[in-house]
Amino acid sequence: MISTGNDIVALDLTDQERTCRYRFYSRILTAGEVALYDGFVDGSSGRGSNERLAFSSFVWLMWSIKESVYKYVSRSNPQLVFAPLKIPVSRVIIRDNYYEGVYYEGTVRHEMATLYSRSFHQDGRIMTVLSEERDFSLTRWGVHAIGDSEYSSQVAKVRMFALHSLSAVFPGAALRIVKTPDGPPEVWDGERILDVPVSLAHHGRYVAWSYRLNSSSYRKSAAN
Repeated sequence: MISTGNDIVALDLTDQERTCRYRFYSRILTAGEVALYDGFVDGSSGRGSNERLAFSSFVWLMWSIKESVYKYVSRSNPQLVFAPLKIPVSRVIIRDNYYEGVYYEGTVRHEMATLYSRSFHQDGRIMTVLSEERDFSLTRWGVHAIGDSEYSSQVAKVRMFALHSLSAVFPGAALRIVKTPDGPPEVWDGERILDVPVSLAHHGRYVAWSYRLNSSSYRKSAAN
């Protein structure tokens, strides 16, 4: 399937103590995923030190991966219900530091598809983006801090940033993002819908976006 999915969590808006309670995190993490965190602690799951990753942050890292999977898959299965325990993450490892933050790669097998995640833990937030391509060659994404956490500002800003990136791929197009009543957002050029899946996320003062190009629409651009 050609799709995209992303999510963002502002960690300062989460309750760390509550997150670490078994009654809470057991609704999100499988026993196998808890074992992944144990691997993080002893350094066996990847390079570098994970001492900065508190268990509460790990829970939200996994949540952001699962939420991204849900967005990715629900594009082709609108009846899908978000159930974190039914979206098991089989692998998550730390990679090299990403600017001043930490970068993680994960693998999820869901509904006969193998999906890959990239998550960025930086500046008090965790952002995840998903792709069926291990190298993310056709997926673009971005994250921004905004000054106003009101819902209307979040919605306006995340669309503005996504459209700014898309305009580099489709120069001269009359681009707009339309939110469908019962489905994911869509990218339109004037009165024509484009075959470019887009995903939008916001939490607190952070907004994030992703979209997936197809080989025929791809043009070399400055978008990441």
